[in-house]
Amino acid sequence: MIMTIGLGVTVAVFSVVWKGGIVDHVSRIYGLAAGAIPDFWVGLLLIFFLFYMAGIAAAPFGRIDAMLSAPPMITGFYTVDSLLAGDMAAFRSSVGRLILPVLTLTIVNAGMLMKMTKATFSDIYRSDFIRHQRASGLPERAIVKSALRNSLPPVITTVGFLFSFLLGAAVLVETIFSWGGLGQYAVQAVINSDYPALQGFVLVAAAFILIVYLIVDVLYELVDPRIKV
Repeated sequence: MIMTIGLGVTVAVFSVVWKGGIVDHVSRIYGLAAGAIPDFWVGLLLIFFLFYMAGIAAAPFGRIDAMLSAPPMITGFYTVDSLLAGDMAAFRSSVGRLILPVLTLTIVNAGMLMKMTKATFSDIYRSDFIRHQRASGLPERAIVKSALRNSLPPVITTVGFLFSFLLGAAVLVETIFSWGGLGQYAVQAVINSDYPALQGFVLVAAAFILIVYLIVDVLYELVDPRIKV
């Protein structure tokens, strides 16, 4: 999500501020393609080009190299646990195995966030109060920052939706990269008619989504004091 927000918001801002430039043209093509390209296909392309052809990415087989031992269970995150255990080999391996699946989900989901940010930011960037700020002599950096802050409520809504969506919708990406996630857990529960496991997934997902939307409501008031939660 950090990479998705960084890519989507940055591309949207640059494409609006420098309208008609190369970033603007690329963002339009990317916005159309991102909503139509399935995530598993993006993952397979990244595996083919970055792992098979270029050899610069780790093999898409699980969370850590099969020749290495998993770090002691502390948080459940191999990257964090390996650092806490001082196992740098496990840390490098776990980070390497993160690159391709994270890049896949970023490429697919940043398109939606970019289009939402671009539409909202474009309207505000050309509004009357922004023109007044520019006429008053404010530097462009301050103007862009002000317009972006006023664009944040719809962006925060989209980010909250993506958080909830990624909880169980990354099952194909999990399968391609041999990552055991909640999506795979829920699918296997359905296939095996394991109703207690499926019920557990639904309860965890519901609680997680409620927490995310509560945070979204709180962030509304932080970015725009006119909104009262």
